[in-house]
Amino acid sequence: MNRHLFKYAGFIFLFVITILITSRVSYAADDIKNINLKELNSLLDGNKGKVVVVDLWASWCPPCKKEIPGFINLYKKYKDKGVEIIGVALDENGSETVPPFVKKTGINYPVYLGGNDIASQYSLNAYPTTIIYSKNGKIANKHVGYVSEEEFDEELSKLLENKTR
Repeated sequence: MNRHLFKYAGFIFLFVITILITSRVSYAADDIKNINLKELNSLLDGNKGKVVVVDLWASWCPPCKKEIPGFINLYKKYKDKGVEIIGVALDENGSETVPPFVKKTGINYPVYLGGNDIASQYSLNAYPTTIIYSKNGKIANKHVGYVSEEEFDEELSKLLENKTR
């Protein structure tokens, strides 16, 4: 009888853990905050010493959708090696459209809702626009349009090794 009790207790434990993990993932997607230029600059300052990728995107943008799985993979690969990826969604109805998009796509890096001040600062004229900062906090590169995961991987690797800026 005790053996059956332990068996069921194990199933209940796994069930509870699964619910907790699942609810945390959905909470993270529902908890996407607005960010203005000043806050983004503070975030960048707080990440000096890391290579930082700022991806300006929109959930309706096909090249953005194509690029995001690469950022998910790169974040898994580099998050513990000195790389931070920050997504800034610039959707008009971002508070309604972005959280379900983040949840559906499984984005694993921080995502914020940005506004016109951020778009203006980076002279945004096409989606996606990605700005790469070197460890010293200076802009190392700006990409306008789709870039493959392999190209970003090579660039991040070089910046981590200090071979580029």
